[in-house]
Order: sequence, then structure tokens, then C-alpha cells
Amino acid sequence: MTAVNVPEPRDDVVHPMAKYFEGLRSNRRRHYAEKDRAEPGAAKRRAVLTMVHNEPVFLPIWLRYYSRFFVPEDIYVLDHDTDDGSTTGENFVRIPVSHGTVDHIWMVRTIEAQQHDLLDRYDAVLVTDVDEIVVPVPGRGTLGEYIDRFDEEFVNCLGYEVIHLIDREGHFEPSRPVLDQRGYWFANDAYDKPALATEPMRWEPGFHAREDGRMRLDPDLYLVHLHRIDYELCFARHRCRQRRAWNDRDLAEKWASHNRITEEPDFGRWFYEDSGFEDIDIVVEPIPTAWRGLF
Repeated sequence: MTAVNVPEPRDDVVHPMAKYFEGLRSNRRRHYAEKDRAEPGAAKRRAVLTMVHNEPVFLPIWLRYYSRFFVPEDIYVLDHDTDDGSTTGENFVRIPVSHGTVDHIWMVRTIEAQQHDLLDRYDAVLVTDVDEIVVPVPGRGTLGEYIDRFDEEFVNCLGYEVIHLIDREGHFEPSRPVLDQRGYWFANDAYDKPALATEPMRWEPGFHAREDGRMRLDPDLYLVHLHRIDYELCFARHRCRQRRAWNDRDLAEKWASHNRITEEPDFGRWFYEDSGFEDIDIVVEPIPTAWRGLF
């Protein structure tokens, strides 16, 4: 592996949107205090949805976490032409879909259609990529408890991205909990995704935002992105994605272009220096110890 500049973690990091958090929390506390006084909480009919193509590492991690809060018949996996056997397991609903290229417009519209259909039968639907974990901050209850109280049209999570510091941490073992092996992340507001909703959604490609630009941020509901949990695993995943056929528009728009970085030293530079989004720097900080064991 080519020598890379591994960043030094900082203990003094302040989230770039921190000045808004207390106001957001106060408004949400007030809303749900009034709701709790008005009516007792009841379990929501809830579903979770993702799309995969050959994900032997991330699909088991995704299923292991979300199966704690969703029963198998409420876990939906859109299987986009997987041919490596990773979607042959049980305990989820597999829905085959087929498309000849990596096509983010097709992807977002296909998932939207499924989300709209699910909302005919469920109160709330959570949509994530297979390498994304949505989790309330420690002390705020579980994801299941969060959804049971949730009564908004949608909510934006607060995005953080786990990053493997190769000079401090070993190779990732998929069978072990993620946060038992990784202790660093960085805030990435590109992942402040509107992932949980009770209404039909219309997303921008990549699901980073709604088409109408509306945002409802909950700073205590995190979306933790796992794309960089292991340097070599990420490198191999990029090589697999680069070999796939890509839609002409995706190439022209450079959508998810980081997935096609497959040569050193460019990959190492991207991994540690490029968040993939303008005006978002990689500023690494320790993951608080209270998060250990959450997934």
C-alpha cells in the first residue's frame, strides 16, 4: 500500500451546525412533551428499506442492526442483480430489481416507488443505503422507541462518517460489532439525510436531500456512514464498483464518482483528505465511549 497521510484525531472539534442544536432540541422536546400529554404512545407499523448489489460485508451488518427493531417481514431489500450469493439468506423480504447500469436516477425513483407503496401499509418507513446505520444518540432510547413516538412528515438525521485510521486500528472483522473495532469519525453534513418519513418522499439522487429543499434536522438522530470503516475493504469495494457499467448521465454529472477511484495514490488521498463534497472537510475526532456496543 502506498504511504498515506493519516489524519491526527482532534479532541476539540465542534460540529459546524452546533449553534443550532439547542434550539432544535428545545422545539422537539416541546413538541413531544405536548404529544405525550395528549395521547399515549403506540407501536408504529414500521418498515426499513435498502437496495444492494453484491454486498457480502455490509448487508449482514445492516441486517444485524435493523433486525433488532424490525421483524423479518418488515425488512425490505431491493436486490439489484446480485450474483455473489450475498442476498440468498433469510429474515428479510428480497425484491428482485434489474437495471443494466449504475444509474442514480433509476435508483432513487425505484426506491421512491417502493417507499410510496410501503406507506400504504406502514405508518413510517426508513430508507438507508446498505452502509448506513440510523441510531439515536446514547441515552435517547433505541431506534424502535424513536419511531414509535415519531409523528412528523419526515426527519433529517445528523451525518457522521466512521473512518479507519490504519496507524491505530487493525483490519476490520465483519462478524464483530463495528464500534468495538473503530473509534474515530468525522461530521459529514452531506449525510444529514431525510431518511425516516411518514409521507411519500421525493429525493434528490443519492438521497442526501428532498427535491423541495425542506429540512427537519434532529441533532440527536445520527446517520452513521460506514463506507470508510476499513481501508482495504473500501479499496476493494471501489474496484468492484468501477468495473460495473455506469450510466452516461452519472458519468457526466460525476455522481458518486469517488466510487471509481481505484488507483494509488489517488485512493489514499481521497480516503483521508476528500469528503467527496465541497466545503466539507475531514476533521477526525474520537467516537465517544458511550457509543460502544450500539452496533
